[in-house]
Amino acid sequence: MPTISTEGIEGFDSMTAEQKVEALLKVEVPEKVDLAGYVKKDLFDKTASELAEAKKTIKAKMTDDEAAKAQADADRKALEDKYTELLRKSTIAEHTARFIAMPGYDEKLARETAEALFDGNMDKVFENQQKANTSYEKKLRAEMVKQDPKPDGAGGDDQKKDTAIEFARNLGKQRADALKNANEGLKHYF
Repeated sequence: MPTISTEGIEGFDSMTAEQKVEALLKVEVPEKVDLAGYVKKDLFDKTASELAEAKKTIKAKMTDDEAAKAQADADRKALEDKYTELLRKSTIAEHTARFIAMPGYDEKLARETAEALFDGNMDKVFENQQKANTSYEKKLRAEMVKQDPKPDGAGGDDQKKDTAIEFARNLGKQRADALKNANEGLKHYF
């Protein structure tokens, strides 16, 4: 049976017995509350503290997971950078060898052209192709001058004219072949 608190009744201690009974009859007694569906306070407090601890653990784990993800991303980026560098070196070495095989390219010019080709700097590629053509032309002229016989006299000789015509034909054919080889090499990349 619930007890009624008399503290809420003003002047209850100084009242007569009949006044007290009358005051008590006027007091509204709250209905009994069914607490069967509720959790006891000590059990609730224990569960709440366990939940708070679990939240802290999860938050710490998320931080660890985020750190692990950041480390994995950094490792992946480093591997991608190494792969890109190896691909660059390999491709440049392959292209350098191909350019050296073409007439007019020395090792330095071939490497410079291969790097420009890998980087997509086509202006530099064409500029270097022109340098290679010029170098090859100078080399051919030097060889032809070495092979050119010395003139015997002041007059013209039909044999010398034929040699000059043959020299011009060879020079033109060699330049055409060099240009063809260069264009075929460039077509590979387009």
